[in-house]
Amino acid sequence: MRYRSFMLLLLVGSLLVACGGNQQTKEEELTREESSNDKGLTISDGETEININSEEMEDAVNSLKDAFTTKKDGKEIEVVDFRELKKLMPNRISGMKQTSSTGEKTGMLGFKFATAQAEYEDGDQSLDMSITDVAGIGILTASMAAWTNMDMDRETESGYERTTRIDGHPAFEKWDGNRKRGELSVFVDDRFIITIEGQNIAEKDLRKALDGINLNRLGRLQ
Repeated sequence: MRYRSFMLLLLVGSLLVACGGNQQTKEEELTREESSNDKGLTISDGETEININSEEMEDAVNSLKDAFTTKKDGKEIEVVDFRELKKLMPNRISGMKQTSSTGEKTGMLGFKFATAQAEYEDGDQSLDMSITDVAGIGILTASMAAWTNMDMDRETESGYERTTRIDGHPAFEKWDGNRKRGELSVFVDDRFIITIEGQNIAEKDLRKALDGINLNRLGRLQ
């Protein structure tokens, strides 16, 4: 999953910054060992040591959990079942047949998301579609749908990139006419990210693919 690696890297980086420690440059690979007094974690290469207090680590983890968790009325929002997201994806799009369909729910330290993906093909035409419920990952949503905070309208001889609104929802469109390749993303109800990418397709096929998803039904899954 393309989001998972990003979240883990951010988690580890934030944890190390919050915990702090004294570190010196060293070319040798660090080895990790727990301190014998159970007061924290010691990372050492035999000469240089980084000491992380267990209480500091716990506080940092709790802070991360709060930041990465979306709440409503003081309660954590549970992501929807990815199987329900899969049901929203059409069997065919502009003559292309669905060739695969996958889904999963992923969570760590209290933050979580659910996603469903489908692939469509017909000859050299292909289209990938995904629906992701990001309700359970709080501030990370801004990174996954950064275009929602942008105002872009750029054209070239062969295509364009622009932010817009579709049925009242923030959206991003990108099209390359020379390569017949495009992308369409929509952010529904501040929690569902729909992403559609196509190759060797017509420009209108992106909107047709989106029309195949019942956005009202998607909103009612909350």
